[in-house]
Amino acid sequence: MLFNYDYVHSVMLIFSYMLIYNVTSFLLFFTIMQMVNTDLKTLFSFANLGTSNIFTKLISLALLSLAGVPPLLGFFSKVFVFVLISNSNLSLLFVPFFILLFVGLYFYVQNLRFLNSTSTSCPTYPNEISTRLSFAYFAFAIPVAFLLIFGFCYVDDLFILAL
Repeated sequence: MLFNYDYVHSVMLIFSYMLIYNVTSFLLFFTIMQMVNTDLKTLFSFANLGTSNIFTKLISLALLSLAGVPPLLGFFSKVFVFVLISNSNLSLLFVPFFILLFVGLYFYVQNLRFLNSTSTSCPTYPNEISTRLSFAYFAFAIPVAFLLIFGFCYVDDLFILAL
């Protein structure tokens, strides 16, 4: 059925979805690994971060993008899959895809709720930055965060290339 729709366009839509999802997942896990390097050893150590920490903001951004919240780039990758399904006449895949979307959305929202609802017992200092933060982390995290937030400006170019 995928051959009814142009094969090259199908591959480009799937590749763009996988690229966006993998880059966002890499940002999430790279941030968690950077937090492990700064003496946060368990998930309950998120309580020591507070909501003003850069790690909390980047994890929240990555989780929202993975969930497919509309202004972020993860939403448009899911739209690419919907366009592929609709143009390939695979209407039976809409129901399982919707169910998987909402199960994933629930999972990501619960993680966000846990991350932002933990209360700290000790005061946090928003200007306190560990000396172990690496340059490579910020060299990767800042451009990816910019791409996730403002990537919708370039989605039309990706979509034109794919079509």
